Amino acid sequence: MKKCDLLLKNCREVVTPLYDTARGAQAGAFSCIPNTDISITGGFIDEIGENLPREAAEEIDASSYVVLPGFIDSHTHLVYGGSREEEFILRLRGASYEEIAASGGGIKNSVHHTRSLTEEELFELALPRMEDLLAHGTTTVEVKSGYGLDTENELKMLRVIRRLRKAYPDTVIATFMGPHEIPPGETEKTYMDKVCDEMLPRVREEDLAEFADIFVEKGVFSPESAKRYFKEAARLGFKLKIHADELHPLGGAELAARFKAVSADHLMQISHQGIQALAESDTVATLLPGTSFFLMMKEYAPARSLISAGAMVALASDYNPGSNHGFNMQFIMNLAAMTLKMTPGEIINAVTVNGAHALSLSDRGRITPGKRADLLLMDIPNYKYLFYNYGINNVAKVIKNGMVILENTRGTSHMPQL
Repeated sequence: MKKCDLLLKNCREVVTPLYDTARGAQAGAFSCIPNTDISITGGFIDEIGENLPREAAEEIDASSYVVLPGFIDSHTHLVYGGSREEEFILRLRGASYEEIAASGGGIKNSVHHTRSLTEEELFELALPRMEDLLAHGTTTVEVKSGYGLDTENELKMLRVIRRLRKAYPDTVIATFMGPHEIPPGETEKTYMDKVCDEMLPRVREEDLAEFADIFVEKGVFSPESAKRYFKEAARLGFKLKIHADELHPLGGAELAARFKAVSADHLMQISHQGIQALAESDTVATLLPGTSFFLMMKEYAPARSLISAGAMVALASDYNPGSNHGFNMQFIMNLAAMTLKMTPGEIINAVTVNGAHALSLSDRGRITPGKRADLLLMDIPNYKYLFYNYGINNVAKVIKNGMVILENTRGTSHMPQL
């Protein structure tokens, strides 16, 4: 009899993407396997099937759980100081995101508070956020800098992210985003000089980030600045990302495709040309419906057009203190169904394999032999509850690298008995 470290016995449903990337005719392709076992050894899945003959060091009766790959959140700003609830109230009274930013709020508000804190203080603030993410099913998360806006404070943020990477192995991906906003006293050109000539080399020297991101938007950074930034970042070995076409259609998606960026994110105002450019590239269209929802915008990214054109679509939270103070990827899935009109299969693929692709990861996102055993045991009767049962944390157990790292209790279950 074969041995394994962990055996999930008789899973109610095992729900998984069919392919490592999902686009075109495969955008919604997934499988739902009932009453099956999952064998895990050395942190990886080694076999799936009914009644697997295994001598397991640990066995879990999964007959009451739907099992999914862990969610991959490929766009967050998890490290920050302060909070911005007052701005939320201003938006309720009619102020726009741009108006708040122009009056000294927005990103500049978070920069002020983040600069005032030490590395240790920022790390202590970030730890419970990480625990909350994990508790809601996010087993891989990208975290950006961008609330420092000078060399030392950007490096400070990235060192916090490095500490998170050590505290949560194989979980945290780091992105440098010095060009998130133009700080007071700088012009776009003078600040971009510092970003390219000073910040990027220091980040590379200390090996603090894998990706480099930039916010291309009116009043922030122009496409011309992004071209310069992309060229320098690519020369230094960074993989590229871009906040593109969020509030105005400035050609950010086309720029991402041209420079072979790993992802173009937001895209609420993407042009037809931008959709075609992404469809013809390997750049992932990362959609953030939580941001449109939290900012109370009418515009959501055109998911159906992107999918129909053949673009690879991922979903992420954009968790941050200002424009989406929410990290629950289950709610992002709800929003994708209700506002982006994505199908269950498209959504499942968007928060797993396509999210992995948006982080250049190939070892996770599917429940299949050889993939990392990052799994969620969901306390739901079937996978359709992921979209129907909104606003609830359905995660019962979180498995990371083949080990149960977290268990949630909700008291008496109100789920129907099958």
